Parts: sequence; structure tokens; C-alpha cells
Amino acid sequence: MQKKFSRFLKSKGLKPTAERLTILEEAMATDGHFEADDLLVILKQKSRKTSRATIYRTLELLALAGLLRRVWFGGAAVHFEKIVDKPRIDYMICRDCGNRFGFHLPELPELQKKVCSELDFKLLDYNFQIFGLCSMCSRSKR
Repeated sequence: MQKKFSRFLKSKGLKPTAERLTILEEAMATDGHFEADDLLVILKQKSRKTSRATIYRTLELLALAGLLRRVWFGGAAVHFEKIVDKPRIDYMICRDCGNRFGFHLPELPELQKKVCSELDFKLLDYNFQIFGLCSMCSRSKR
């Protein structure tokens, strides 16, 4: 991954600095989704110096490089998750309790290709999220 990210950075006229590579390493070591501030805490705990701004910029670069993807769960914060070597997970998010339920639809990429082809649209990325009520919250509303 370091080679892929370094090539991507060079193609954008940027350098693979020690800070960027450290952020890459920690992001790839993180399971599940995380916020930029979560990564900042991890790096501080490991006594690795970097700024919040560098983390935010580097996470965006990692997303553009195809190593992370942005996930939004309805709040103000953007989360990230690695997309390397695992199937893409989409989410159902409960509006009441905030619980998130990941799911994988293997037919979704083919459907997206079909729709984009029919509309002459170039797909760069997508977020598929369903907002509603989980079974627990639905029962409590009855």
C-alpha cells in the first residue's frame, strides 16, 4: 500500500513524507470506521507528532488514492474505512438510537455500472446508506 500511495502522491506532485506514511500505516491498522480525530488520538498515544490538519488532508488523499473511503452516518463528522482487500460494506443507520448495521450487496456494483452506462455518467465513488428505525426502536414506537 505504501508503494501505491507513494505513486499516487508523486502523480499529484506531492511527496510521500514521513508524516503521510505514518498516517497511512495507522489508517491501515485501524479496523472498522474511524474519524480523523480518532487517528490523532492514536498517533499522540504512540508519541508520533503530526497536526490535525495534516491528518485531515492525508485522509482525503488516501480516499482519492482508493485506499480509504468516506462514510457519513448522518452527523457532522465524516468517517473513513479502509477498502483494501475486503468487500465494500454499506450501512443502515437507525435515526433513533444511532446503531449502524453493515451489509454487503454483491449485485450493487453491476447495477451501478448499468445505471451509469445508461445515463452516460462516470462513477467515481458512491455512498449507499439507508436511514430508518431498527427493530428495537420500531417496537418501542408501537
